[in-house]
Amino acid sequence: MTKVTASENYTISVLRQLSARGDRDAIVAGERRISGTEAAGTVLRFAAALRDSGLREGDGVALFVENSPEALLLQVAVHFAGCRLVFVPPEPGNSELEALVRRADVKMLLFDPDFEERTRRIVERTDIPHVLGIGASSLADDFLAAASRRTGLSLGEAADGRHLATLLYTGGTTGLPKLVVHRSSYYNDWVHLAERFTDEGSADSAVLVCTLLTHTSGHGGFLIGLLSGHTVVLLRTFDAGTALSVMDSERITRVMLVTPMLYELLDHPDCVPGRFPALTSLTYTGAAASPERLRQALACFGPVLHQVYGATENGLVAQLDPEEHDPQRPESLTSCGRPAPGVEVELRDEEGKPVPVGEPGELYVRSPTVMEGYWNDPERTAEVLDDQGWFRSGDIARQDENGYLYLVDRVRDIIVTGATADNVYSRLLDDFLLARPGIKDAAAVGLPGDDDKETVHVVLVPRDPGDVPDLPRLTREIVDALGDLYTPASYAIADALPRTAVGKTDKKALRAALLTNA
Repeated sequence: MTKVTASENYTISVLRQLSARGDRDAIVAGERRISGTEAAGTVLRFAAALRDSGLREGDGVALFVENSPEALLLQVAVHFAGCRLVFVPPEPGNSELEALVRRADVKMLLFDPDFEERTRRIVERTDIPHVLGIGASSLADDFLAAASRRTGLSLGEAADGRHLATLLYTGGTTGLPKLVVHRSSYYNDWVHLAERFTDEGSADSAVLVCTLLTHTSGHGGFLIGLLSGHTVVLLRTFDAGTALSVMDSERITRVMLVTPMLYELLDHPDCVPGRFPALTSLTYTGAAASPERLRQALACFGPVLHQVYGATENGLVAQLDPEEHDPQRPESLTSCGRPAPGVEVELRDEEGKPVPVGEPGELYVRSPTVMEGYWNDPERTAEVLDDQGWFRSGDIARQDENGYLYLVDRVRDIIVTGATADNVYSRLLDDFLLARPGIKDAAAVGLPGDDDKETVHVVLVPRDPGDVPDLPRLTREIVDALGDLYTPASYAIADALPRTAVGKTDKKALRAALLTNA
């Protein structure tokens, strides 16, 4: 693979890989099969159409899309043209999306026709110079039709890579969403990471992308797939049965999932051991996985599990490779791996001082993939990113003498009971509950008690809604395993737990619901 220089646009590497595939499939989406030559030409025509619209380097181009080949190739085209890529994920409410677009200083909004009505509302409440549909729409002109009439740019017309920027949504209160800024160093690191998988990029290698392209997992997953010479097999939306069928029919060799998606695969009746002999790597990310579920995944898929720990703000932090998922060493299934090459980590106490090996502390990260900051938000940037490049993750972790990291909890999810000097680490209780027979999902949260103390509340999702666990017995098992401090003050039974956009249990929403119903 050709190395990129500091100023070279990483999209040139993507286009070279696509062109090298020639007539071989580069992208598969349902019945559609797009060759490398066609994909590369489409990117260059899209880039020409963007420039013909009067966009200049650095102008914001927002994508409000579901997964499609056009959405995938547009992401490459926006950066080839030197524009600032702004992701507008579909999960937030309309008011939050309007605030996102307004705050991101968007010059063009490209939308999926399936989102026409939501786009109409955004357009009515914001001032965007150019609004175009990715396909036919009654709201706006068709960008695809316009691009089809353009002559594609040449590789020599790529923008200087130093001007690249991507804004990724990571939540916030309505009116002030947090927009993470990543620039060329973030993408250059992906180019080098993809080199690890290039030898696998034969005609028979295929990566399944079924997380949203507007999220880090989907965006990074397809780029690394293209850069390493894999065929990218794209699902418009995730469905466990469809994903399993495609993994079989397309002989998928690599797949990236957020952890709840892995659970859905394991719970599907078509997920049977031995069905996927071509699979060499199953990457799970976005949220910690319970050891019990990982043992189940190893039994079904074999020794192919690859955990990636990171976040939108800090990129790749640590990874646990397939050979490190060892059921004979149970502690390995509780680790998120060792820091990736080029990543520095420190665990610090509340005063910002390093903690001893083996002791829990807040995780700080420094690497080329740490964000530049929050877009036009220096105050919130300063809260998490210091002038030496250290990012404060908000995760509590410990590190053993061999360098393996173990996530203990989120800072905001620690339950402070005040009963002793110790805290209740909710993730420890979550993992214990998920290993109990009959429990499909579980979450522990702290709710206000007396004198600013918190009490432990547990929400359970039974595997069989008609078979609620014996709660007094469950409490005895918790106390026996974890101690009196972890004694739940109460339980609630639910059909499902709320999830964040990346599939993590939304404990903030869970607390709010419990307080509302109290």
